[in-house]
Amino acid sequence: MDSSIKNVVFDVGDVLASFRVKDYLRELGFDEDLVELLANGMVFTEFWHELDLGTKTQADGIRIFTEKYPQYKDEILLFWEKIDRIVEEYDYSEPLVKAIKDKGYGVYILSNYPIETAELHWPKFKFLPLTDGHIISGYEKITKPDEGIYRLLESRFGIKLTDCLFVDDRLVNVEAAKRYGMKAILFKGYEELITALKDYGINI
Repeated sequence: MDSSIKNVVFDVGDVLASFRVKDYLRELGFDEDLVELLANGMVFTEFWHELDLGTKTQADGIRIFTEKYPQYKDEILLFWEKIDRIVEEYDYSEPLVKAIKDKGYGVYILSNYPIETAELHWPKFKFLPLTDGHIISGYEKITKPDEGIYRLLESRFGIKLTDCLFVDDRLVNVEAAKRYGMKAILFKGYEELITALKDYGINI
């Protein structure tokens, strides 16, 4: 048990909501070759990081990728038209956040997320109204693992990183959080998370 923990800080993508890129592409009716091409050539790229940073927009994406893959212009336009379907909240997320809140902990969100998709998805997240605050990278023009976005938690919400337990699915972000004084859990799945939380004295 760690009595120093007062707050739990969650990432969103693939922790509280599925970033379901390939499933989404399949739902659009694309064959597996095109699913792989667009996933790896458009989404899992530096461009998406620039979306997270708020330095690029969806309009930029449409222009860049229709020029790069002109033979798939219609498919790329469809991808961006239906982009709200690329993320889906996990069933466990709202009860998880509520259970942690009921134990007396603060709950915050620290997420790398583009502005335009955040405006589509975040109003629909059932877990979000239960949290004590959130930081979205696109609006701040800074992303994890940069120290500055972690420090925003302290300055904006009046909390200390040393009082926080951080949960993220990316090792680079978890290691950064530890460097900045947080306790941290690498998210590998819901059941593993529940076990890890117990190790810190958070029994839900």
